[in-house]
Amino acid sequence: MNKCVVIVLWLIICALQGAAQGLTRYTYHDAAKKNLKEIYQVKDTISNIVHGRYISYFLNGNIESKGHFVNNETSGVWEFFYETGNLKMRGVLRQNSNYGHWEYYYENGQKSMEGTINEKKREGVWKIFYESGELKEQGSYKDNMRDGLWYTYFEDGTKKGEIEYTDDNGRYIEYDHSGKVLAEGPKSGTRNVGHWRQFATDGTLSAEGDYSNGRKDGVWKYYYPSGKISAEGKYENDQPVGIWTYYFEDGKVSSKGEFVGGKKHGYWSSLNQNGTLHSETDFKNGSGEYREYYQNGKLKIKGMIEDGKSQGKWTYYFEDGKIEGDCDFDKGKGTYHGYYPSGSLQTKGVIENDLRVGTWELYDEDGTLTGYYKPFYEDNTLAGEINSLLSKPNTPVITVNKSAKKGFYYFNERFPEYRGVILQGNPFATFIGTFPMAIEFYNQERLGHEFEFDGIRDPFFAADSEVAQDQIFQRGYAIAVKQKFYNPLKTGMWYFAHEVRFTNVGHFANMNLAQQQVALITASASEQRAEYGILLGTRLMQHNDGNGFTIDAYVGYGIGYRSFDVEPIFEDVFRNLDQAKLAQTFRFGFNFGYSFSFDGRR
Repeated sequence: MNKCVVIVLWLIICALQGAAQGLTRYTYHDAAKKNLKEIYQVKDTISNIVHGRYISYFLNGNIESKGHFVNNETSGVWEFFYETGNLKMRGVLRQNSNYGHWEYYYENGQKSMEGTINEKKREGVWKIFYESGELKEQGSYKDNMRDGLWYTYFEDGTKKGEIEYTDDNGRYIEYDHSGKVLAEGPKSGTRNVGHWRQFATDGTLSAEGDYSNGRKDGVWKYYYPSGKISAEGKYENDQPVGIWTYYFEDGKVSSKGEFVGGKKHGYWSSLNQNGTLHSETDFKNGSGEYREYYQNGKLKIKGMIEDGKSQGKWTYYFEDGKIEGDCDFDKGKGTYHGYYPSGSLQTKGVIENDLRVGTWELYDEDGTLTGYYKPFYEDNTLAGEINSLLSKPNTPVITVNKSAKKGFYYFNERFPEYRGVILQGNPFATFIGTFPMAIEFYNQERLGHEFEFDGIRDPFFAADSEVAQDQIFQRGYAIAVKQKFYNPLKTGMWYFAHEVRFTNVGHFANMNLAQQQVALITASASEQRAEYGILLGTRLMQHNDGNGFTIDAYVGYGIGYRSFDVEPIFEDVFRNLDQAKLAQTFRFGFNFGYSFSFDGRR
């Protein structure tokens, strides 16, 4: 009996000791337990107190967080991550609260801010950074509120602003790069509050109004340098609402209309200084047809506005009703083509937000490029600019020597200029035994440098053994480097080009070596060609100056050297192939592609 009692007690003690040993637990995102969610340790199966290592995972398998628990409370250094796997933040957690130095990171790996936290409150010096890693803001916290002098910086390190905080409140002064005051007003923490004033670069008041919780709120007024009101209206939650009125400097109304939900709505009109109608638009949620008129009432400009920006086809008219120019806009930006009364091209350039930007081209009536110019504006109006391109005294024109070769200008860089990478190919060409793939480095409407690889396989989809007996088939490749010289048209561009091409192709035929037709073999011959060629083609682009789909079609002629090698036993098989050392080839191509910007433009 005593022995039985001792055995039972011994078994109980062993069970308790086993329960006391730490256990690892797992949880999952899904019922099938295929996607791990957490790994953590508990002290025992009775109390289930979390104690030891802890790791959590995103659904994609990357670590979400990791650290340690001590008796159900966080302890030591913890790290948290973005879903991509990059570090998001790191610091000490003690009793489920932040303690000590903490670091925060952007998803690109650069530090976003760092400073001290004690019991969930920020203390001491904190630094905030741009995504580039440059210092953006620096100052001190006291009891989780900004305290004392704080400085903000431009990304190049120049001081942008300063504020003296007391209990998280202070008056902020913002500067431009030269140190001139741009704005001043109160802040609560990082949010603008109360009455703010903004200044022009000459120091005159340009605008004033109130902020509430970081957003414009109430009546705002805008001023000419003379101090006269240029516009006034109301904001709610940072959006213009209600009736807004715009003035000439003499106080007369120049334009008036209503904003609903931050967008123009209803009938809007603008007047000339003599009171005649200048323009009109019937808006619906920020969109509508814009019409602008000459002083005599004749139509001058017509086009659609969508969400406050020019969109689609805009047409510009001479006073006699003939078309002066047109522009196909996409979100306020497009390439303008201006015409002589005869209809031939006069000017070409980019309009963005109602302003001519970059370098514009000037043409004679016979189509000859005569020069370039860069526009300079005294104000932000487009009206009247296009019709006087050649006569404005503040428009510097760079003339072109007509006796010089036109090709020289293909190498003149323009500013601004779209630069893109065009990836293109033609899978349909496989039906004629080739698969072209190419990458082109494109400079807007002037130059293209293309690197092409052609996979040669004729017939393309048949295995060698499946090709009919005595039928010649090819396997090989060609590589080419092309330089293209583009010339813009109203739709797309035509171009002439030259290329250097190397072709390496094997010719094959399945045949019977013996008359008894029992010895089936594959006859072969090798051919290499090095050629120089000229091409003439056309490229259609969704946008000549932006990203989009493109089609390239061309014809060409190449001449060069051919090497042809065949075993004597197979000479008769390939006798009909061109084996002359002087290689001459006519070619054509048709490719589909897409242009990507590599300078940040769209």
